[in-house]
Amino acid sequence: MSLLLPPDEAARLEELRRYGLLDTPPEKAFDDITKLAARIFKTPIAAVTLIDQDRQWFKSCVGLETREVGRNFAFCAHAILGNAVMIVPDARADARFVDNPLVTGPPYIRFYAGAPLSTANGLNLGTLTVSDTRPRRFSRDSVATLAGLAQLVVDEIQLRYEKGEHRRAAESLRLLQVAIEQSSESVMITMADLDKPGPEIVFVNPAFTEMTGYSAEDVVGKTPRILQGTKTERSFLDKMREQIARGEAFQGRAVNYRKDGSEFIVSCNISPIRDESGTITHFIGFQRDASERHRVDLALREAKEEAERANRAKSEFLSRMSHELRTPLHSILGFAQLLQLEGQSTEDAESSSQILRAGNHLLGLINEVLDLARVESGRMTLTPGPVAVRQVLQEALALVRPLAAKRQVSIKEMAGDLDLEVLSDAQRFKQVILNLLSNAVKFNRQGGSVAISGQRLGELLRITIADTGRGIREEDMKKIFVPFERFDVEDAGIEGAGLGLSLSKHLLEAMGGKIGVESVHGEGTSFWIELPLAHATTGARELGLKEKVRTTVEAVRPTAPRTILYIEDNLSNLRLVERILARRPEVILISAMQGSLGLELAGQHLPDLILLDLHLPDIQGDEVMRRLRADPRTERIPIVMISADATPEQVERLRRSGANDYLTKPIDVRRFLALVDATEPLRAGNRAALASPNE
Repeated sequence: MSLLLPPDEAARLEELRRYGLLDTPPEKAFDDITKLAARIFKTPIAAVTLIDQDRQWFKSCVGLETREVGRNFAFCAHAILGNAVMIVPDARADARFVDNPLVTGPPYIRFYAGAPLSTANGLNLGTLTVSDTRPRRFSRDSVATLAGLAQLVVDEIQLRYEKGEHRRAAESLRLLQVAIEQSSESVMITMADLDKPGPEIVFVNPAFTEMTGYSAEDVVGKTPRILQGTKTERSFLDKMREQIARGEAFQGRAVNYRKDGSEFIVSCNISPIRDESGTITHFIGFQRDASERHRVDLALREAKEEAERANRAKSEFLSRMSHELRTPLHSILGFAQLLQLEGQSTEDAESSSQILRAGNHLLGLINEVLDLARVESGRMTLTPGPVAVRQVLQEALALVRPLAAKRQVSIKEMAGDLDLEVLSDAQRFKQVILNLLSNAVKFNRQGGSVAISGQRLGELLRITIADTGRGIREEDMKKIFVPFERFDVEDAGIEGAGLGLSLSKHLLEAMGGKIGVESVHGEGTSFWIELPLAHATTGARELGLKEKVRTTVEAVRPTAPRTILYIEDNLSNLRLVERILARRPEVILISAMQGSLGLELAGQHLPDLILLDLHLPDIQGDEVMRRLRADPRTERIPIVMISADATPEQVERLRRSGANDYLTKPIDVRRFLALVDATEPLRAGNRAALASPNE
């Protein structure tokens, strides 16, 4: 027969758990009631039972050796389905129990009477039962007596629960009091009345006395205003009063005063205390002396501001140094390129080549120093994205092969997992690869080789570039990434400042990668880099992040006359551009050494192209460009910035501000001429219209 459940079974089980009676030791009060029931009704068996989810458990029993039986066998499981006493005169004559193991076997129950143990919520936790091994009749008085005894059991259960609750409450209160008394945080409890003169203090703990110097006798009955003074901000007090009046918790910092008049910074947390109806009766405040924390915060703020000032100063220094170092090189390399473009004797050609070689070496050194400084100061802007590894390697190899051929170093076929994409800045990734490849060639032996391989390591890709050169001594390995450290290169005539590997390490770490080296002195060196994969699929695809390569080949020269305005305050730079444009006799060059004069000349002559220096003595170049773009006569004239300030941030900023192009000093003469040749001349009609915009 299937087990029937009360309709309120879930609530009944919850109530049973709440009273906490299950699986507890015997208790005299319950045992006395059980013995009394057995004596009154002269039955061999009596019990106080509780019906759990799947069992009948005996809190107290007489005449039974077991403490629990399965709920599906329990007579009491049927008794709790109603509120009246359940009587079974003869179990063998009752279809519900005729096959029950408790009837057919020990204790051979024939008679059963069970009174539900019903709580104030109307939920039946179990029963008070009496049973016999022979059939019996049960009078109406007996039913009433059993029900009365069951109520005694319920009363005892309730009394036991309330005693436990009171005991727990008293213990919690005792623990709370001890915790507050012993707390290292200052505690203050006030009444909830916020009207003037303010809430009355009813309790403070010893930590409050230690922090403020006020004893409990000094402050109880007074208001927290006793702690306030001239430097306590009114706005803090108003905000605190407003929030706690709404019943919200409040936290903040303010200046308070000790009993001796000294001031300190207090950090406070104030919360409302509510009664059972939800009415706020008190406020409790926890306070800490935050003077030291306040000093630390001020020091951190000042340090942060100082660091930001230092970063700005460093950025300005980098920009200025870029400009100051590149400006003289602009003239040196520019005039040397002009000499190469002109017919020269063999001796003069060799001299100009030496100038260009030395100048380009110095320019490369300047670029590396500035890049390293930018990375270390956190000023270098990186644009991470998926980059095709094989494509970058092929581009870098194309630049390195002439050097390899000159040194008779062979480049082996690339091997391994290279048809993948890594997450990196495309330009900086290529810069690292190019540095490692050029080192592998420069530091190799004649007739040696360079091998490139890739290995996927989980979500990382390791790229290894191995050479067959002289290798690195063990004592030098720890200095390999230190700036300006160079090993055994003077005798080999290898140029360089020892910055490439240090810069590569910084760049890789900034992109979330790393670099390492393995070497055997006299046999060769292997450098490896690791970068995170952009995705897990193989097969590199064409990317939108490829470097924009501008052509340096001179285009077919137009023959139409053009006018170029060059606004530049450096006389040497003006002379260089004049000499370059002497190769274009159809170009008319107008120059201005001040920004204001350049604006006037631009409005008068409406040139076909404006070359604009960034640093001018009266008006900065970006302001000159802004005014040119704001003038209807000059707003459409192409503007090319020419500056020694080569920081990527500066270039990008000026492009966004309206520059059509940006040439970095020292300029490439061929590229400059190609840009001039690509300039479309303004038609005469358009020029006249622009010259008289209001007519």
